[in-house]
Amino acid sequence: MIKKRTVDEILNVLEPNQKEIVQNLRSLIKMAVPETVEIVRQGKIAYRLTDKDFVWISHYQGHVDLEFFMGASLDSPMLKTRGKTENSEKVRHMQVKDFEQQKPEITRLLKKAASVGFEHCQTP
Repeated sequence: MIKKRTVDEILNVLEPNQKEIVQNLRSLIKMAVPETVEIVRQGKIAYRLTDKDFVWISHYQGHVDLEFFMGASLDSPMLKTRGKTENSEKVRHMQVKDFEQQKPEITRLLKKAASVGFEHCQTP
């Protein structure tokens, strides 16, 4: 049986730069969409809105991604698909490299995603 990780356990394994980006994203998500609920799902810090996954913060070797569960409904050149390996055709992600530079677009996308709704999304 796999033990569920906590947010602190996730943060403790990150490189300093990744940890700073993740902490900045956590604060921004809570500020931009305060009604989200933070959880840990499959080793990712995830946020739920109206009982459905909203966004995930994923960490990989050397970088951090912000994944939008309904990202296909959002318009931004920063959002990418994962191609054939993606679990959902609706999910889009962005690599967060320079938080301060990307912050205005991330904020816009978070607010837009919260207003789009989940009518077209399946619950995982």
